[in-house]
Amino acid sequence: MGKLENKVVIITGASMGIGAAIARLFAAEGAKLALAARSFDQLENLARELGPEALPIRADMTDPGAILEMARITAARFGRIDILINNAAVGMYTAFVDTPPEQIEHLIRTNWLGPMHAIQAVAPYMRKQRSGQIINISSVAGKISIPWMATYCSTKFALNALSYALRMELAEEKIQVISVCPGRIETPFTINAFKDSGTLPMRPGGISAERVARAVLRASLKNKREVVVPASNWPYGFLHDLFPSISDAVMARVLRREMRKP
Repeated sequence: MGKLENKVVIITGASMGIGAAIARLFAAEGAKLALAARSFDQLENLARELGPEALPIRADMTDPGAILEMARITAARFGRIDILINNAAVGMYTAFVDTPPEQIEHLIRTNWLGPMHAIQAVAPYMRKQRSGQIINISSVAGKISIPWMATYCSTKFALNALSYALRMELAEEKIQVISVCPGRIETPFTINAFKDSGTLPMRPGGISAERVARAVLRASLKNKREVVVPASNWPYGFLHDLFPSISDAVMARVLRREMRKP
């Protein structure tokens, strides 16, 4: 019997990258999955791979109505909702003051308002059950700000703040809230991110989506408050707090060379 036998799990952004890796790992542990994303063809292929207990749901995380329907369809199919994994997100590598406002607003709707609406959509089911788990896939960039990623960092800082507050608000209702903060990941994320004309091509590298998925599974099983993966990224925020001016100067110099055209 798997460690998540019969647990009903919603995974947003499940069509590729971290979301697909989480889906495969959780399915192997016996979970029943609602796979949500805009790319329905990719979801259907993944659902066929994972078997009859995987349900593909077309859902745009910028659409509150679609998010409510995602929760309703999941509960109607499986009878409950045990775990919500807020994974859907988009990246942005731009000079903030020159970024079109509509791009910034799209990022906020996807990366912060989307998880907010998803949490509010599943909360009534979890409250009725007196149990549940909300896992927010944030980022190390939600703990230390990175130049030319200001909007993305802002959404992840906000998501971390939401996780911290909800952990306290929902504790008496037996709903656990977990924040998972990956560092750089080798997925299509950087390819699909918004970029301005001054952005250099992203160098390959980072940890695998499968490594992040394993961290999410461990966090879920052990009810961790927060996980940083890889663990070697933990000191960054600490060092920045100790030496903010030096950290800012070094980061700006290094990332200007790696991220920005001369």
